[in-house]
Amino acid sequence: MSNLPENNNSQNVDIVAEDSIDVKRIISRLINNWFLFVISVIICGSIAYFYAKTSIPDWHISSKILVEDQKNNPSAAIGGSFNSDISSLFSVKSSADNEVQILKSRSLMLSVVKQMQLNVRTYQKQRFKLMETFNENPFTVSVSYKVDTVIAQVYPIKIIGKDDYELDNGNEEIKAKFGVPVKLKQYDLTLNKTSKFRNSGSFSVYVESIDAATDNFLAVFSAVLSDKASTTIDLGFSYPNPKKGEVILNTLVKQYLLSNRENKVQTADSTMAFIDHEINLVGNQLNSVEKDFEQYKEANNIADISEQSKATVASASSYYDKLAQQSTQLAIVDEMEKLLNDPGNKKRLPSAMVINSADQSFGQSINEYNSLLLARERANLSNTDSNPVMQNYNSQLATSRDNILKNLESYKNSLKVATQQLQKQNGTFTGQLKQIPQKQRIYLDFQRQQQLKQELYLYLLQKREETAISKTSTISSSRIVDYAKSDFAPYKPKKSIIYLAGLMIGLILPGIFLYVKELFNIRIKTKGDIEKITTAPIIGEISHNDEGKNLVVANNSRSVISEQFRSLRTNLQYAVDSSKSNVLLFTSSMSGEGKSFLSLNLGSALALTGKKVVFLELDLRKPKLSENIGMDRSNGFTNFIISSSSNISDILKPVWFNENCFLISSGPIPPNPSELLISAKVDTLMNNLKKDFDYIIIDCAPIGLVTDALLLEKYADVIFYVVRQDYTFKSQLNIVNDLKVNKRMKNVYLLVNDIKAKNGGYATYGQGYGYGYGYGYGYGGYAEETKKTKKSWLRKK
Repeated sequence: MSNLPENNNSQNVDIVAEDSIDVKRIISRLINNWFLFVISVIICGSIAYFYAKTSIPDWHISSKILVEDQKNNPSAAIGGSFNSDISSLFSVKSSADNEVQILKSRSLMLSVVKQMQLNVRTYQKQRFKLMETFNENPFTVSVSYKVDTVIAQVYPIKIIGKDDYELDNGNEEIKAKFGVPVKLKQYDLTLNKTSKFRNSGSFSVYVESIDAATDNFLAVFSAVLSDKASTTIDLGFSYPNPKKGEVILNTLVKQYLLSNRENKVQTADSTMAFIDHEINLVGNQLNSVEKDFEQYKEANNIADISEQSKATVASASSYYDKLAQQSTQLAIVDEMEKLLNDPGNKKRLPSAMVINSADQSFGQSINEYNSLLLARERANLSNTDSNPVMQNYNSQLATSRDNILKNLESYKNSLKVATQQLQKQNGTFTGQLKQIPQKQRIYLDFQRQQQLKQELYLYLLQKREETAISKTSTISSSRIVDYAKSDFAPYKPKKSIIYLAGLMIGLILPGIFLYVKELFNIRIKTKGDIEKITTAPIIGEISHNDEGKNLVVANNSRSVISEQFRSLRTNLQYAVDSSKSNVLLFTSSMSGEGKSFLSLNLGSALALTGKKVVFLELDLRKPKLSENIGMDRSNGFTNFIISSSSNISDILKPVWFNENCFLISSGPIPPNPSELLISAKVDTLMNNLKKDFDYIIIDCAPIGLVTDALLLEKYADVIFYVVRQDYTFKSQLNIVNDLKVNKRMKNVYLLVNDIKAKNGGYATYGQGYGYGYGYGYGYGGYAEETKKTKKSWLRKK
């Protein structure tokens, strides 16, 4: 240090927050601690490599199906176009959208889990990971459940012979035989050998609840439309075992197609059940009429109708036919009204019962109702009754039912009007028939009834055959475009990404470590810490004392630390007037920062130049200077102040290490040290010492704890404020700022003590001090503890 910065006592002191982070220092420390990067990269890279090798891979399995969209054909009659899909009746959603929801439904996945027993899986250990087995299973597992809720558990299995194995249930190892159930708390397990069986090997059986397995498989399954303009659905599935994953996805698709076909068969079955009921009813009525007719003819010996009544009967027969048709339609309408008015009826209406080609709108309404009911049943697979979609379907069904009832009522009224007109016309012929013999008239009545029932019976038989044919030819409206196929390689783990992540983490961790360490650092570490908090100049920097001695500056000493004291001596020349006697006062924030050590060695360095130096041990509360020199402090400053007969020569003691050095010890520890320091005799003492000595070095109490230093400040030409690395708190430097701002002390200089150097000659403090250290002196108990405690390499960073 060639010259010192000027002492600045202005009010504008730049004070920086204590917890600010010195980024430049962190970068510098990162560069200096390059081996941290090497170790971190090696560790993180090894972890990444091990993770990549032990992670269970997942394959992506894909499939594609095509849905025949009936969006623009919402009303297809069962008899004419029974193979229609679930259509979008009101052009709101495509049928493919509905099929996506069905494919993603829980009920469909649940049926697959139960069918393939996917909640029970077998694993075999391969190197450091467990891999699920499939076709190569040496045994199969059957489970007989005892409880409804099953807790997932893994059972290690060890094959120990042709017929024996060991099962570990967590509490004990159970020896069992193949084919014999093992009774456990939640279920009974039975292992049966397969053709792949071998006499040895270690496996694991994993058992979980069916519901949990269903949820797990739904979580890795996806079904989406290929694009908005098509009705193809892309199915995706991920699974650790690609072959088993393909079988699972194919099974789900087949189960979906089977369910799709069964829904259509249910509509045909509902229609056939209605027709069968009507056939039985009409058949019984027809048999009753024919039996009564037969009995009448036998009782009256009637074999033929006379030729006389043929003309009248021929004229009336056409009206009778029309009346019979109207009666038939009225009977069917009555039955339809009964079904629609029954609130508990959820069956589909017999859409095949379209009566008349002139009333096709009525038949179309029935088909729309059936299609809407089927769509609701399909939507109910993936939605609850409170869902807005279900409520919309219910509302549409109610509207459609009301429309059909209104159409039925309108149609029924028209039938009644037509029937009344036919009855009026028929009344004319009835009057004419009254002229015919009574037997012949009764004969005609029986004949009309027989004809009416027979026509209705034949019509029902015809519709039953049409429905049966449609049911037999029913196929699913969806088909498989691409069967399930796994990718060539697993999509995870991505080893390159894992390795790259390991490398990046290995490079980032040292920086995070040093940043966090710096963030929580509340003590002085570097020169930058001091410069950010206070503008007080630094007059000297003393490294750690490796020698373990209190006195390191002597005639023949050539150590690094002794040279630093000589450098401090040189710097001092720029802060004092060497032509007169100067008073140097040493203070600090707290005890243990090395004031006694620094004052002793600086005085020794000054004495080596021929200057006369006297040490004043004025830390009257915890005097250490006499102890460090190895001298008795019984007769000293306290005796001089309180005794009226004592003079300076009585307390002035020469020291053993230099003839130019003298000591005035503290004397007995007084109960009122502050009162002694403001005694008038202190002025006398200082004035006399200035006459005989070039330098008066005062070892004073810490100013951060007591006011002794402020009481002695008026005598001092230079005040050394001692700061110790890794010991002094950053916040304590605000004491220096306060002293300068309030002008309570003049000529305050910072003296940095106990600077530690890193391995390789790079210092933690400052920009680089290639010094070893082993500072063995301190103030109070802290210094003694630091001599005994050796820091780890990590804490030195």
